[in-house]
Amino acid sequence: MSKLQPAFAVLRPATVRRIGIEAEERLLPSMLEENPEPLAAAAWQMAIAFRALGDLIESGSDQAVATGEDVATRLMSALEDVHRHLGRAVPAGRLAERSFERQVDRIDTGEAAIGAVTVEVVLAEGVRAATVHLGQERPDAPVQIRGDVKAGGQLDGAAHLGVQAGLELVARALAPYVEESAAHPL
Repeated sequence: MSKLQPAFAVLRPATVRRIGIEAEERLLPSMLEENPEPLAAAAWQMAIAFRALGDLIESGSDQAVATGEDVATRLMSALEDVHRHLGRAVPAGRLAERSFERQVDRIDTGEAAIGAVTVEVVLAEGVRAATVHLGQERPDAPVQIRGDVKAGGQLDGAAHLGVQAGLELVARALAPYVEESAAHPL
């Protein structure tokens, strides 16, 4: 007979850490390869993120920023690994279609989306910089990159997903400010 679970329980740091430790123990064999598969690497980063999340739950304000950054960095690494997997497994055109559909879905449900953006990319302590325009011009085409770039043109599937994920984060972060300024013109 199974034990009844309470409807509510306080999240305990030790419980979260234990999930991460158990996951690490089970995932370690998949990480011993010279070049682990992207999904194995993603799972590994998520296991480490669980452990760090346990630390964040009980961290004081002095440690919270560094610990929170560790959690976020691990989750971003996992996201990049998932994008790498998808970039290898799915044709770039299909990834682009799905990204475009997600943008339309977000707009249809009242969420913000970024259609295009111009950014300055700075490398090597400001030695090299490029202004790059990014935009998905057709639903079936990955993000186009124009500006002072080597290859120009079309990003590969993994890079496309990374850019789209980044733009989605920017849209979510800026939406409350855009809505507020749109509702109250200067």
